[in-house]
Amino acid sequence: MILKLDLELKLAFLIQLSSVYDDQFMEGINMSSIVFQSAKKQATAIRSRTIKATDLLEAHFKQIDKYNTKINAVIWQDREAAKELAWQLDKDTSVGKFRGPLHGVPVTVKESFNLSGAPTTWGDPKNIDNIATTDSDSVARFRSAGAIVFGKTNVPLNLVEWQTFNKIYGTTSNPWDQTRTPGGSSGGSAAALATGMTALEVGSDAGSSIRNPAHYCGVFGMKPTFKVVSSHGQSIKETYSESDISVAGPLARTAEDLKLAFETIEGLRGIEATAFKNHLPTDNRTKLNQFRIGLKLDDPESPVDNDYLDKLDKFIQKLENAGAKIIRNKIPEFDNELHFMIYLKLVGASDSPNFTKEEIKTLIDGVKTLNNERVSRVCGTRFEGLSLLHRDWINLNTERNRHRLVFDDYFKDIDILLAPATGTPAFKHDQKGPRYRRFLNINGEKHPEMAQLYWSGYSGVVGLPSVVGPIGQVRGLPVGYQAIAGHGRDFTALAFAEAVERELVGFIPPPLCL
Repeated sequence: MILKLDLELKLAFLIQLSSVYDDQFMEGINMSSIVFQSAKKQATAIRSRTIKATDLLEAHFKQIDKYNTKINAVIWQDREAAKELAWQLDKDTSVGKFRGPLHGVPVTVKESFNLSGAPTTWGDPKNIDNIATTDSDSVARFRSAGAIVFGKTNVPLNLVEWQTFNKIYGTTSNPWDQTRTPGGSSGGSAAALATGMTALEVGSDAGSSIRNPAHYCGVFGMKPTFKVVSSHGQSIKETYSESDISVAGPLARTAEDLKLAFETIEGLRGIEATAFKNHLPTDNRTKLNQFRIGLKLDDPESPVDNDYLDKLDKFIQKLENAGAKIIRNKIPEFDNELHFMIYLKLVGASDSPNFTKEEIKTLIDGVKTLNNERVSRVCGTRFEGLSLLHRDWINLNTERNRHRLVFDDYFKDIDILLAPATGTPAFKHDQKGPRYRRFLNINGEKHPEMAQLYWSGYSGVVGLPSVVGPIGQVRGLPVGYQAIAGHGRDFTALAFAEAVERELVGFIPPPLCL
């Protein structure tokens, strides 16, 4: 926190000191520090002519050159096009012309998002020659806001892992411990942010693919309310419908930046944007003592690491000391096991286009060979969803909507439901065999890795907004809270995250970068 404050004071001093470009002055700026500044502060420095977009971009390139060989987060770049755009943006700045709130800010995006001229493979070698000819909506909106979208970050094969590795780009490692996963599927996104290689990121989330990497890498991540951010262009080829669970959402190093990025990419597209408008309620609360907070901290479906749970308990005590109203023993009233099973089947159905009938049969048959009741119930249920009949999907969707109404009623008296991001801190790389054969040791007991999907599905299956933010470290690894808000209350979750950051705790760079 001392480092963070020092950097903020340093940049504030520099911004006050100069209002015009001065190459000699630029030589005195510690650009390796500036890459850890918020995107908002970076944009402010460019607007005030304290730094140039070209110099800020070069600082991020140097950061990539220094750390990417260690963690392999950024897997594609177009530096020449980025330099040309940065030069143009500096020219605009010199005459007082600004393209948007992210004018000159360097940004990367998850590999699964189309970026014109860049490969979109989803980590699958059969897609190696797929070069996007248009931008995804999120990329286009970043560009419209003035951002320099210069690169792409790594993903697991078909985005279905909580690790980030594939046969095209290799393995991405956690910047806090390179023997461990950064999470997935937006693992490259979170790792790049944590090491100062990029100012902002956009990822996708169906099974905690934003929230899990944010938790593992110590940054902020947001799963918005379903459908309020367009996912168009996150695809191998043109699609005309979107998943009923997966959403696009931002990742950032600060809660303020998370809000800025969300405001940038938020909105429907095409005919939907013409017919419908998002009218998300604003939330102007700035203090923790203005929030009513419910708790959902453990469940038999996915036990939580004791040390992590202790960290959450201490965090809750700090919230209470700050004046937040903690409401214990009040959770949404439905069958939690049923809720989890609904999620597993529906997320399986959502993933199904990426699997052949033969691959589905292999997965289901493979689960049976383990003769493990827990694996059969968790992993088997998810794989059954890969071949779900439409009539069964309708029945599950009906039950899902009933549960969403339960949440709607719950959030009449609660602003934020606080939960773990997942069951453990980041685990060791484990790439052997199919995912259903992988287990985690939690509090001395063996649990299927996939069982941790419980914490992603709790809010994800009913499309609620969820923000993950850091609360510190457990055994030298970052951990975070998950703040769930009511349907469409995205700005409430963001306001809470900003208040936590302002009053209690925020991002800390990994030791690798200190």
